[in-house]
Amino acid sequence: MTVSIPSKDKFPQTREYTYLNTAAEGLLSTDSREALLEYARAKSKGSVNRPKIYQVETETVGLAASFLNAPKDSVTFLANATEGLNLLANSMDWSQGDEVVITDLEFPSNVITWLRLKERGVRLVVVEADGGMIRLEDITSRITPCTKLVSVSQVSYKSGTQLPYLKELGDEVHRAGAVFAVDATQALGRVPVGVENVDFLVASSYKWLFTPHGLGITYCSPQLLERLSPATAGWYGVPNIFTPDRFERFVYKEGAARFVSGMPNFSSIYALRASLQYLSEVGVAHLDESLAPLVRKMRRGLAGLGLKLLTPEDPAYQSGIVSFLHPAAHEIGAALAAQDIIVWANDGRVRSAVHLYNDESEVDRYVMAVGGILDRIAH
Repeated sequence: MTVSIPSKDKFPQTREYTYLNTAAEGLLSTDSREALLEYARAKSKGSVNRPKIYQVETETVGLAASFLNAPKDSVTFLANATEGLNLLANSMDWSQGDEVVITDLEFPSNVITWLRLKERGVRLVVVEADGGMIRLEDITSRITPCTKLVSVSQVSYKSGTQLPYLKELGDEVHRAGAVFAVDATQALGRVPVGVENVDFLVASSYKWLFTPHGLGITYCSPQLLERLSPATAGWYGVPNIFTPDRFERFVYKEGAARFVSGMPNFSSIYALRASLQYLSEVGVAHLDESLAPLVRKMRRGLAGLGLKLLTPEDPAYQSGIVSFLHPAAHEIGAALAAQDIIVWANDGRVRSAVHLYNDESEVDRYVMAVGGILDRIAH
């Protein structure tokens, strides 16, 4: 079950501890750190290197679009997934009685963004998971003529549940005349992600993509773009800022680039370029296939300890995250950290995440450590 991906050399910090918390905070690779230095060297020369910096942005947009199998002009960079979701919410035309459908496995940003629309008469419809599972019909059965938008995470931050039916769900959403949005933050860089039948997709890059904070990948389909009235505007989102009539009118850039109102986070863009180049060489589909046995082994091991798993047993619904419920979650997390095993433990949950810098021995060590901690708690 050895994962044939040469990852430890690019993540030397993983020799110091067992890092299973990528779902909260990804590690920087040596490539990403060098990319940050490359940006610093370019920036240190001021405007002389602006053309070079802009070129890196263009290259990185192209890489991100390739990752999503999307047209290049439909992809751009915002600060994070939350900004993207808010941009979508604020750019749509809402009416009294409109409905937004989400699930109870969503990160708070994919709740608050839509809940805020309540003051405009928009109703939030929440589909509840059953044992961590949400099936296609669970969502489609809640779509009505009032549904204006369906917004789901490809992979849940809470349970690691992956929705393997996004294309089919998109069909049903479009059949109802609604917009289909996807948060791919916990998916992009770890499992294959595409935008077929997706209208709007967001993904923060500081988790599975080895990138610093302050950068999110945003996709908007050409069809949706025509229906949106961008909620923001600025000099970076127009093709020419020095037109003779600039005090009277302006036009947006073509495609999703119109959503970027000012200078983007170039340092994180440099790092993202390095990460996407590396992951392109590895192949995310190969990565997912290679790590799937480790995820299954981790889940089986934790289930064997009698824990209540949030992560579904069906491999089709699994991703890189395994979560379980426990009233002493915080205590378990602290005890693991004392053994140099880093996970996320809060909100009554312990969540671990398997990425390309993890291996089978670390999965064994984690499960064994949890078993020992549970024994101590019980006694």
